[in-house]
Amino acid sequence: MQTPEEYEVSQRIGLLIKGLKHKRGMSREDICRHLGIGMRTLDNYLNGVSSFKLGTLMKFADLCRVKLADILDDTEALSRLYPDNMKDKGSILTLILGSIAGYFLIFESIVFLLLLLLFCCCYKDKNSQTITGIFLFIFALEVVVAYLLRFIIFPAVESYFFENIYAFGLQLTLSLMLLFLLKHRMTISVFLTQGRSASVFEKNGIEAPIYFLAMTLVLIDFLALMENFLRNLDRLGMSEELAKTFWEVTFFYDYFEYLKTIPAFLCIALLYVGFIARRHAPLQVRATL
Repeated sequence: MQTPEEYEVSQRIGLLIKGLKHKRGMSREDICRHLGIGMRTLDNYLNGVSSFKLGTLMKFADLCRVKLADILDDTEALSRLYPDNMKDKGSILTLILGSIAGYFLIFESIVFLLLLLLFCCCYKDKNSQTITGIFLFIFALEVVVAYLLRFIIFPAVESYFFENIYAFGLQLTLSLMLLFLLKHRMTISVFLTQGRSASVFEKNGIEAPIYFLAMTLVLIDFLALMENFLRNLDRLGMSEELAKTFWEVTFFYDYFEYLKTIPAFLCIALLYVGFIARRHAPLQVRATL
């Protein structure tokens, strides 16, 4: 059985777990995996049946990016992780996006299916279909990467720091690939159609805004990756006291899924608008080879 002081710490950790789930989308299974304990063991800790081991507390503090003393003494450093504090930052849009982002694998799959549907709808317009096909290809890879991270890479990696390197690094790679393919869209179109479709040479009105959104995705991934390094400078050789000043840099770390959701849906909306606009526009003067 726990002492009253130990039980108070356990209740505090219970609140922090709720905060990690609400703000960072971490399930109890994820937390147990990082702590190296089973679900029943965690329940016993939180219910006061048994006491937290020192090593487990240190791993949990590292997961929260706070010091062990912060958890034991309930310092101000914990306030940003408590679930009650999330209410002040909430909004209807954040709650909706948060619900979607909390099931990131489902989100990736939904985006892929919407792009696939749009790709099939614009089969008569090779111009729109090529741009949609580029997004479809990238988000197909996104789904593969999401499952790869979730079920293969994450279980094999113990450190949340390295998990984020893999996650943000792969996301950045895919976003850069998207940017590259969009930049060379016409070359890809000519190659795929073998020059038989004159519409691929036409200027599409959504190219500029869609390229801007792709750059936004690259920027989000890059900043998230850099923030992950910044928040873990102690792992890179900097003293913990100095590195601790950067532990509060959590914007992209905490809201990465939300930030990615918005431009992804805007891209789909733009692709649809571009397709509808081209379908109802008068025939353009088509370039010839």
